Amino acid sequence: MIIQLPNGRIIECSVEQYLSLTDEEVQDLNGLSSAYTKEVVNPFYNSFSGRKTVIIDYELEFIDENEPALDEIEAYEKFEDPYFHSDDV
Repeated sequence: MIIQLPNGRIIECSVEQYLSLTDEEVQDLNGLSSAYTKEVVNPFYNSFSGRKTVIIDYELEFIDENEPALDEIEAYEKFEDPYFHSDDV
């Protein structure tokens, strides 16, 4: 995560680190020296558009799951079904 400070400099930290900061600690970040911050003159610094994307090709196996309606199932098949309820007939 890139955080731009009020003085125009930036710092990089993880989202977890940023969320763990208190309000006072966020205000104290503006006082960091140039050794801990970066000055960015490029507005597209660390943009995602310049990165290469990885394309993963998945071969999907389609399964035809045609479930017949209750009137299409024979009565003896319904009785053999372990999930059969008398309301199903």
